[in-house]
Amino acid sequence: MRVKLRPDAHCAPVSRGVYWTRGGRSFVLSGPPALYALVDDQLDALLNGTSVDAMVAAAGDEAARPVVEHVVRALVAQDVLIDLDAVEGPLPDPETARGHVHLLAYLETHCAEPYRAFAAVRSARLAVVGAGPAAEAVRRGLAANGIPEDPGQPTLAVLVDDCDDPLDLLAAAAELPPGTPVLPVAAGAALALVGPVCADARELRSFQAVLARAADWQRTGSEAPASRPVSAVLAGSLAGHAVLARLAGTEDGDRTALVVHGHAVETRTIRVPEAGTGPAWLPADINEALTAPPAAEHRTGDAVGTGTAEGTDPGGSRTDLPQVHRLAVGLTTRWTGAARWGRDLDLPQLPVSLVTAGTVARPGPSGAPAAAGGAAAVTPATGPFLLGWGSNRAAAGLTAVLSVLRHRVTQERPADDAEGGVSAAGLTRAHWLADGLLRQAGPEALTRSAGTPLVWDELGNSSVRALWSLLQEYFDVPVALRAHTLPGLDWRLCTAVHEATGEVLAAQWGPSRLSAGYAALLAATARVQYAAAEKTAPQAAVLPSDPIGTWSLEIAPEHQIHHCLRQLRDRARTAGLSPRARQLVRDEAVGELPLACGWVGLA
Repeated sequence: MRVKLRPDAHCAPVSRGVYWTRGGRSFVLSGPPALYALVDDQLDALLNGTSVDAMVAAAGDEAARPVVEHVVRALVAQDVLIDLDAVEGPLPDPETARGHVHLLAYLETHCAEPYRAFAAVRSARLAVVGAGPAAEAVRRGLAANGIPEDPGQPTLAVLVDDCDDPLDLLAAAAELPPGTPVLPVAAGAALALVGPVCADARELRSFQAVLARAADWQRTGSEAPASRPVSAVLAGSLAGHAVLARLAGTEDGDRTALVVHGHAVETRTIRVPEAGTGPAWLPADINEALTAPPAAEHRTGDAVGTGTAEGTDPGGSRTDLPQVHRLAVGLTTRWTGAARWGRDLDLPQLPVSLVTAGTVARPGPSGAPAAAGGAAAVTPATGPFLLGWGSNRAAAGLTAVLSVLRHRVTQERPADDAEGGVSAAGLTRAHWLADGLLRQAGPEALTRSAGTPLVWDELGNSSVRALWSLLQEYFDVPVALRAHTLPGLDWRLCTAVHEATGEVLAAQWGPSRLSAGYAALLAATARVQYAAAEKTAPQAAVLPSDPIGTWSLEIAPEHQIHHCLRQLRDRARTAGLSPRARQLVRDEAVGELPLACGWVGLA
């Protein structure tokens, strides 16, 4: 029986025998103290490949054969030794093995069948298209592993788009023989992006969308650009390693790319979404949203809390901070997300919790490719920030994320789209549709009448009274509340108006006068609190709040949202109108969006 020790295996003597570790696993081979001496004497032979007979001969005692056979069988079973008599693929001859020591060590470490993988790597033909430091680094890596270039019939092609030698990745891929997979590399002036291997033009466009988003993160952030040519050389080296992993079959199976960024030339693995097979926008039917079981459509699991009807706490929240971050993780993930959390450490969190989120993505469809040369150097331009607020950080974070989604809908919507409507977002489709229709109904509610005053004696809730008192006594902003109604709709629209200037500080919908008043006071307090903090806190400026808000939808039970949506649909039908909506279901850099958003209108 011939065996060989895997290069990443290590051993050490312990009281109960020999401790072994390899590939993140460890175990103890039990035996007397002399067992380690037996193994240690054979390490060099095991590393080069040996046999049981040779090991027994080296021990100098045929009586050692049962022990040697036991040790070898145990180590083969633990995948520490390679059974050379059972492997697939031809074993390399000594001269070939000496010429590819590092390649064989890599394969013997990472492959279950290293010599089959060695034959596959040696038979591969690669094409490297492009120029610059990254392309040269790829070529050096291929040459070191004995992989020849063959532009005519490549097994795999590496396409290098360098900012100094731009390459049209899609055009270059189209010139290759049909079916040739490609590994794209973008070596920009500010950052570099490597991989993953793309099987077709759709997957290559997905890479370009991620590249464009990574360039947006670099453009809108404060991190220094990656130093060239070091970043390009590193990108090329990483691409060479990715080629080897592809040919050897050691890929982990995930569609990931590597970002090379920063003055220190760091690397970070990011997820690349599966290439979209359908349109980013899909029509939505309000009746389908209403017939869907509320519990089945609600995406926040057990995070349902108190409602907002009369007699319940209007400050209750059905969200928790971990749940909000799970929902928002795809939207705010560095390098691929459409937004980043703001630096809110200096923002006061009393009386209202405040969270900011800044937009990263450029206007236009997320699938639009980056400029030639990858992430080219551009003048930094921080995207607009949006303010979220609530009775706790979780609620404030959710408000900020939904505002970001509404902003993204406006960015993604085609300029020639003449169907009207407003941008809206929600935890569920029903939440999103109600958000859009309530925002559209707001101006009508405000113009139908001057509204009725909401006075102190009506506010039996301590949370509402506390906010009203703080506005007047702490912030010195006297506020009057007025409630507005629409026929056929139980929800109320409440405005918070500055008594001295007449300025409308906030207008918020709620399922009752009390909850609408609380939402309006909360939004007004957040606005005043943030304005006061701007004088001392180094925060980025935020976009003005929407003229009509629907914060109460974020804490309302799903059945209440369905009831509101049903009434909004029936009102539209009475007026001879029909709700129309299109949902933005995916972002090319994020993948499927975790929350519902799109435009909603009446026709």
